[in-house]
Amino acid sequence: MTSPLPLQELATLRLAAASALVVLNERLYVLGDDELLLQRYSLTGGFIGQQSLLAGELPQEPAERKRLKPDFEMLCVLPDGRLLALGSGSTAQRCRAVLVDGEQHRVIDLSELYDALATQLPELNLEGAVVQGQQLLLAQRGNGRGGVNALISLDLPRVLSGLHEGGLSASALCTVQPVELGDWQGVPLSLTDLCLDLQGRLLFSAAAEDTTSSYHDGACAGSVIGCLDAGRVSRQWLLAGQAKIEGLVMLADGSLRLVNDPDDRQQRSRLFCLDLPQF
Repeated sequence: MTSPLPLQELATLRLAAASALVVLNERLYVLGDDELLLQRYSLTGGFIGQQSLLAGELPQEPAERKRLKPDFEMLCVLPDGRLLALGSGSTAQRCRAVLVDGEQHRVIDLSELYDALATQLPELNLEGAVVQGQQLLLAQRGNGRGGVNALISLDLPRVLSGLHEGGLSASALCTVQPVELGDWQGVPLSLTDLCLDLQGRLLFSAAAEDTTSSYHDGACAGSVIGCLDAGRVSRQWLLAGQAKIEGLVMLADGSLRLVNDPDDRQQRSRLFCLDLPQF
């Protein structure tokens, strides 16, 4: 890899476990994987507001909170402007999505789709989502040695039909393609998010997190940004520092916005800016 790319910190966010972000109508929408909230920020990180995706509250005790959280790790913008927040599927509690249409929400059952995925990916841990053409692409995070990173393709028309009906079925699943990312400082890299660049190319973030579990966190040795072409890494850039980048999106000016997850409720997530080299 070439010299690490420096991240420019823009703001400290109002949540501690940022896991995904998208841009819509010149606003950033951010999810936290141990929250029930969807937050809105300006493009430079100014807080605008938030809305609850599910009723109730999560417990404050860390182990119980981790057990009960819906683990919203993925957020994507649908072609009609609605937002879809999806759980990781790493436990039975985490097999729900929430369809967001303005201030209205609808809970979506993902269990049938995730059961089908689990037959091919036993350690299911989905962490990225983006619409590309007539596909909804999901990223499987292969934690640790022996873990399998994968790019999952869902048929978008069937996904949209399933959202209307309240659940996604196995019939939406098209392909599951393993992705080789290598490692950093001896720690395997694992996918954490997906987005498109201005040319429609598929970008990803990945972290070198020292864990073999889809449930328990580990120390992060660093993160990378890359480009996937037909499921293969065509470009990859190391990021300076050891932030565990869990979300990225490209703005209309070609710059990236990224968020990190410090895996510590006493620390807030941060919003970063990055300009990729021409490629």
